[in-house]
Amino acid sequence: MPTCPKCGAETEKDDEFCRFCGTRLVAETRPLEKEGSAQEREVCFGEGERHRDYSGLVSFGILLLIVGIIFLANPNVVSDFRLWIERLTTEKTLSRPPQGLIDSAALFFGLIGLSDFFLAGVRFIADKRMRRVLVDILSGVALVLFSYLIYLYGRHTLTWQMALATEAVACGLLIILYSVLRYLFPKKL
Repeated sequence: MPTCPKCGAETEKDDEFCRFCGTRLVAETRPLEKEGSAQEREVCFGEGERHRDYSGLVSFGILLLIVGIIFLANPNVVSDFRLWIERLTTEKTLSRPPQGLIDSAALFFGLIGLSDFFLAGVRFIADKRMRRVLVDILSGVALVLFSYLIYLYGRHTLTWQMALATEAVACGLLIILYSVLRYLFPKKL
């Protein structure tokens, strides 16, 4: 199979551009150099070898686990959602979701937030890339807070407007915190 002359990615013989780096392909492509080659090859978008990041695959596995947990906790989540949507369309007014749907949403966002903390730890151990770890931690904080606000809404402690306003303020503060940390520690983040 032909390869890109710039990055060495496999290409199709009819490709005009490399699908990996965007380099315009010439009529002839050269074979991929072996790792033991004395000649160094140019790597697109930065120096060094391509690094495989499996965190997306881990994230997808965690998402499937969370969806399974939600369905185990509330087997009627789909019918609750369908009935709530039908009620919204027939009454043509915003109404409170069923309690089971509220509890499922709180559990879902809480577990997603906790999975962000887990992924932050995995990324720190595997890569030591602090910027991505910081993003995971801050998004985990936002999601766990959102889960708690949904819980409070479900217990009639907060209105939905107050829950959303509180989450918007918290997300704004977390974004400001992230920006300040990136400004103060540009080399580490």
